[in-house]
Amino acid sequence: MDWFLWLWLGIFVIALLIEFITADMVSIWFSIAAIPSFILALLSVQPVVQIMVFVVFAIVLLVLTRPVVMKYFKTNEIKTNVDAIIGSIGTCTEKIVINEIGHVKIKNQIWSAISNQTIEIDDHVRVLDVEGVKLVVEKID
Repeated sequence: MDWFLWLWLGIFVIALLIEFITADMVSIWFSIAAIPSFILALLSVQPVVQIMVFVVFAIVLLVLTRPVVMKYFKTNEIKTNVDAIIGSIGTCTEKIVINEIGHVKIKNQIWSAISNQTIEIDDHVRVLDVEGVKLVVEKID
């Protein structure tokens, strides 16, 4: 039974090392789940109980806390390429008729655009979405 102490210690160390290498916020939960199992092994609790505690802790930590932690780690996510244009303001350069292609100028670039409303030349627009190579825009006042 003494080897279960080493098992939990090994899982803790290896999972922690993997987390440092990958930073995916997955193996850290296995490392944390190994701690109560290690304590149970110190108290000479049955190995089956140690394993069940490890599995339950790992699943609960992974399912309940990982999404919350990942939300906070992605605060510095930078939009790139086309994603960065969503929400931008521009000017209509060619009239957009409902569901027909017109053109808008956004950040000194001309884009094909569609809308569910008619937009006249020189009207200001906001980009709602990108569909293929066309922007979906709405008229703003």
